[in-house]
Amino acid sequence: MPENSNNFRLSLSSLSKTINSLLNKKELNEENLIQIEQWLSFHLNKIRIRKLEDVSIVGEKETEERTKKDGVFIINTAADIILDPGFQNYHNDYTERPEKLNLADLVEESTLNEFNSAFLEALSEKKNTKAEVLLKTGINRQRECVLEFDMLASNTDNNRVIVYYSFKDLQHVHLADFQSIVLNNLPGMDVFLFDQEYRYILAGGKEKEKYNLTNSSFIGKTLFDVYTKQDQRRYFQFYNKAINGEFTEGEVRYKKDVYYIAAAPVKDIEGNTVAGILISQNVTKDKILEAKLIKSKEEAQRANKAKSIFLANMSHEIRTPLNSIIGFTDQLKKTKLDAQQQKFISLINHSSEHLLYLVNEIVFLFKLGMDKVYIEKTSFSIKELLNELADVYKKQAAEKNLEFSMTIDKALPDFVKGDPFRLRQILMNLLVNALKYTEQGRVAMSTKVSRKTKKMVDLVFEVTDTGIGIEEKDLPYIFDVFEQGNKRTEKIRGGAGLGLGICKKLVTLFKGDITVSSKKNEGSTFSVNIPLELSDAKPRKEIEKSYDLDDSLLRGKKILLADDDKHNRLLSEVVLKGWQTDFILVEDGEEALNALKKERFDLVLLDIHMPRKNGVDVVKKVRANNGLNADTPIVALTANALKADINSYLKVGFNDYVIKPFYELELYNKICNILQIENGEKQKPVTKEAIVKEPVTGDTFDVHDLEKTAAGDKQFFNSMIDNFTENAETLLAEFKGGLKNEDWKIIGERAHKAIPSFKFFKLTGIAGALSKIEDLALRDQQFDALPETVNKVSGQIEEIVKQAKAAKI
Repeated sequence: MPENSNNFRLSLSSLSKTINSLLNKKELNEENLIQIEQWLSFHLNKIRIRKLEDVSIVGEKETEERTKKDGVFIINTAADIILDPGFQNYHNDYTERPEKLNLADLVEESTLNEFNSAFLEALSEKKNTKAEVLLKTGINRQRECVLEFDMLASNTDNNRVIVYYSFKDLQHVHLADFQSIVLNNLPGMDVFLFDQEYRYILAGGKEKEKYNLTNSSFIGKTLFDVYTKQDQRRYFQFYNKAINGEFTEGEVRYKKDVYYIAAAPVKDIEGNTVAGILISQNVTKDKILEAKLIKSKEEAQRANKAKSIFLANMSHEIRTPLNSIIGFTDQLKKTKLDAQQQKFISLINHSSEHLLYLVNEIVFLFKLGMDKVYIEKTSFSIKELLNELADVYKKQAAEKNLEFSMTIDKALPDFVKGDPFRLRQILMNLLVNALKYTEQGRVAMSTKVSRKTKKMVDLVFEVTDTGIGIEEKDLPYIFDVFEQGNKRTEKIRGGAGLGLGICKKLVTLFKGDITVSSKKNEGSTFSVNIPLELSDAKPRKEIEKSYDLDDSLLRGKKILLADDDKHNRLLSEVVLKGWQTDFILVEDGEEALNALKKERFDLVLLDIHMPRKNGVDVVKKVRANNGLNADTPIVALTANALKADINSYLKVGFNDYVIKPFYELELYNKICNILQIENGEKQKPVTKEAIVKEPVTGDTFDVHDLEKTAAGDKQFFNSMIDNFTENAETLLAEFKGGLKNEDWKIIGERAHKAIPSFKFFKLTGIAGALSKIEDLALRDQQFDALPETVNKVSGQIEEIVKQAKAAKI
């Protein structure tokens, strides 16, 4: 034996004696043993790393000269494989393995002679031999391999032969070494393998070191040996479920940290649970982050709510006195005034209208910032929209002695699908600014088709003026002046931030873009590019009713008005007296209820915010009781301009609403329409667009009754349709949830509740189907038939919802 080999053996023997001597000392405590274990573990890892470094050197020596083997077979003298530890790392492609496998079966046929020769020589001459073969390591896969029959290590008397194998083409990575290194160094987590008696077979991970625990603190011990009773109660459910064949997960607090626990069974080839594995991961930082995110979300929601409250209050507080200003100015115009007084009234009227414009714009900007503005998809005539704008702004241009022109591309489609109201808002803002900042010359608008496909059309709208223009250095800020609050930008066109800021945001919602080119004292050109869908749906013309104050159509009508603002009550008294109505004025909701109990009224006008009882409380009370005025039309007088508020008023029982401030003629027309007062001679046609589209269900969304009720009020018309679509979509969601949870009662109740709204729009087919669902769920209790019926009517309702949205104007 070589001298260096003897020295190596002597060194190992000396190290072994030293360790044994240490371990035999009685004064050793647990801490000393842990230190020894850590020392051995440290040096073991160094050995493993050295092994990995050695086997990474390929090509320096021939494969057969290597002393490192990739694995070993234990076979009998017939070459049947008795044991092949580790070889599964090389033949993972085998889906099935026979109970009895011969080593020759793993040798490629072309090299079988080399194998047989070496094996027979080893057996007959009792000496080590080698064979270079192609060893099968998978389906249609083999690798060059050296088989070494080690007869010195074999025991042929017991029918055992040791065969080492080494692959020539690739050094084998020692997976066991890697696994041990990885397992012992898992950051922030621990891994445990335990048997059916909750005894730890294997432990790994670095997390336990936080609590002065090592792997030896677990291996060979049970759950009940390691943890206190309190901690046992926390962990036992995970261990127990894994041993009983179930996967389980959850969170546990241990000491000051939170751990995510996942436990799973370990099963044998027959599917029997033989052990369990548990992974414990420290998620304390994640929980802290989650708590911060939840807190941030709650704070954002509170801030958003605060914005909404501020917005509503600001709007209300400004609109209420503004209603008196506009109202009394309106009344003053009817009196005899000299020239100077007429001028003053005109200035007051102009200023109040400007203030109202600013309030509306600020409210709208807040809504944009809170993502509460949406682009609708309604079919409309783009040509008609442009012609209406031309009619309005041609007159305004003439008042300033300006030329006005409108150019429309001949390729413009007849009908498109989009949001005509928002598009009109964009173009109106641009035209208003152009006229405002142009004192001489002209204002022109053009519309061109820049691109057209089978489904889409890109339109370019340009508004050009010969006004004061914008300095080049200010152009980058023109669309965000209002938000910037920049001293530099205050001079831009005298403060044009609101309208252009709104334009920019609306164009973005349309998925378009807006640009500007301008020269100081020469004029500006604003260009808007907006993509719109092409539409085949043809709008139909309808008639709205319009009334004249001189007709005194409300003479003798019994009207109750409740408003806590004394100026508004005084204004209302002047107006109602001028209409020759029989009216009663009260200053709060309690007085309104008392009056409604005593006599019948033709109409009730209720302010929303009043002391003692507000307008909403009054309506709920009146509608709930079958009293004198249970069916009397009730109109909300409100300074709240938010759509959500308006919808809530309509849902609780108001027939309609008027937003403060309002003009006398506006309120007069509203009341006449609600009371359906006939005035054929004074009707004048005002066009509005509604889409007629046949749904696949056979039912048609019929807006005839709604048109009659709305009597030309577009806002009310659209709000009622919004109310219907929101309720229908809620119904669909509740049907879906009811089917999923098999909650037949909720399905029946929701179907019953929805029937009147579908009947109102002449959807008799769907109303009948809802009645059937109600009967099946609540009366007949034939639950098996419900899913098919509910799914069928849900599909029909989805089609009607699309049609209803398209019918808005």
